[in-house]
Amino acid sequence: MFVLVMDFILKVVNLIIGRGLNAYVILQVFVLNLAWMIALAVPMAVLVATLMAFGRLSEDNEITALKASGVSIYRTIAPALGLGLVLMIGLILFNNEVLPDANQRARLLQSDITQKRPTWSLKENVFMDEIPGYHILVNHIDPHSSKIKGITIYDQKDRKLPRTIIAKRGELEFAPDGNTLILHLEDGEVHESDEEEPGLYRRMAFEKQTIYFTDVGSQLVRRSSEYRTDREMSSKMMLEQARRIEQSIKRKEDKSRELVSGLVDPIFPPSLYVTDYPIGSGLDTATIINQLLNKNGQALTELSNERARIMANRKEKNRYLVEIHKKYSIPVACVVFVLIGAPLGIISRKGGIGAAAGLSLGFFVLYWAFLVGGEELADRLVISPFWAMWSANILTGFFGIYILVSSTREAFYIPWEKLRKIIPHGWRKS
Repeated sequence: MFVLVMDFILKVVNLIIGRGLNAYVILQVFVLNLAWMIALAVPMAVLVATLMAFGRLSEDNEITALKASGVSIYRTIAPALGLGLVLMIGLILFNNEVLPDANQRARLLQSDITQKRPTWSLKENVFMDEIPGYHILVNHIDPHSSKIKGITIYDQKDRKLPRTIIAKRGELEFAPDGNTLILHLEDGEVHESDEEEPGLYRRMAFEKQTIYFTDVGSQLVRRSSEYRTDREMSSKMMLEQARRIEQSIKRKEDKSRELVSGLVDPIFPPSLYVTDYPIGSGLDTATIINQLLNKNGQALTELSNERARIMANRKEKNRYLVEIHKKYSIPVACVVFVLIGAPLGIISRKGGIGAAAGLSLGFFVLYWAFLVGGEELADRLVISPFWAMWSANILTGFFGIYILVSSTREAFYIPWEKLRKIIPHGWRKS
């Protein structure tokens, strides 16, 4: 969790700093994003904890004492497997009930923060560019009121040519909504070129003029949305989406079959000439063939477009199916990692965090490489979503069962002495 949190902080620090967010909003950003971190960290924690627990039991000869008392390794591991099963069920419920809503709220909150204007303030003789489309320069600011003097505004918002507004005096205030800045100007001029005829120039004097700047308040505007991405849906919601896409694919395939059946035979049989181009129409054979080719070409173009839409739909469907399988395969890793962590801990006879982290790292890299690579292959329609998400669990589970059976027979061990000779001396010290 510490590693995931630190990585997240580095990613969002630029989003948070300088936007005048209060502590409650910042806390919401972190709490809502803790959901996906928990979903990833729990299986990892199970593996590390299992390695540490059984490594310590083996290092203190507790496993040897249990064996001498007639307690088998299978019975010793059973409580850990039971707890792994409980965590698996809890994580499945968490992934379907809590994680989707948390992901959606986190996305909406980050979007709202992105759209929020940074806290801004006017400074004398310094251009203020924080309002999109406007550049504002003020010569004097009364520190005891909202009155200003010597105002110059360059207006480029929704205009092809900029407009310059100059005023001797003015006053600033916020509208009751707190999100609209009202600028009252006095004794000024407006200079602008005609957008239709740039050669024409206008200069207009005014005694009083009011300008409204919207969406410049420092408060955070929270928005709601019914739209959800695939990672913001439960398995039931994604399954329904996959079914709709499958129905759309079937309709497109039926249309493709109709287009194929309507294509003109490549050899242009005489019966087709008589049907489409009656005798006596005055068309020679070359003209008829060209017209038939044009007709074929249009049908083939439409068929190609339909096939492209079908492929896009299949990729979209696979993306949903991958996420469905992921919501179950990652929780199942809690049980799989107990199967592999317990015998590895017993064999390694090391109960420290260093040994556990070292052994876990290789399996983490292998496991996530299978998940990430499988997801990419499934998105490209190379393999099915099932194998994309479950192959890591299947391979790791079989390996765990193998070393578990081997450890009961004491036919499998880790050659630490040989590994120490391979690892450089400097690394061993660290």
